[in-house]
Amino acid sequence: MWKRKTEFLPWYRARNYKGNLTEAQKRDLDSFRAQETHPAADYDSLPTEVQHYINKLEMEIYDSKQQKIAARTLFVIGIGVLLALQMYFGGLEATPWRYAASALFIVVPWFVYSYAFKKNAKEFMPDDPGPNSPTDEGLRMEWEIEYLGRQRQARNDN
Repeated sequence: MWKRKTEFLPWYRARNYKGNLTEAQKRDLDSFRAQETHPAADYDSLPTEVQHYINKLEMEIYDSKQQKIAARTLFVIGIGVLLALQMYFGGLEATPWRYAASALFIVVPWFVYSYAFKKNAKEFMPDDPGPNSPTDEGLRMEWEIEYLGRQRQARNDN
C-alpha cells in the first residue's frame, strides 16, 4: 500500500547504533560524507581481483544466512511432522489441540521462512540502494572506523 520513504543514514547515525562516538566525531564523519567524493575507495575503483574476492565473500555470507534460515525451518517442520506421526501411530493421545499444534508447526515456518528469505535477499541486494551500494557503504564504514582509530591513537600518543 503505502511505502515509507526512509532517508539514508550512515552507520553512526542509525537508530540501532550503540557506539561511543561523540557528536563532534559524528560531525567530522558527516563532513567526509558531504564531500563530492569520499576519501574511501569505491567498489568500481578497486582492482578486478579484489572485486571478485569481495563478491565471493558477500555470496558466502548470503548463502550462510539462507542455509541457517532453511535449517531452522526444516527443524521446526520436522518437529510438527514427528508430533503428527506420533499421534497417527498411537504414541501420543490424539487430541484436536495436538493436531492443531502439529499443523501450526508444519505451516507457520513456511511463512516465517518466506519473510526471512526476502529480508535477507533485500539486505543483500536492496530494491533501491540509493546513492550507495551496500559494498560501497561497507568500504566507507571501514575507512571511517580506521580514521577514527588513527585519530584516537594520535591523541593517545600526544
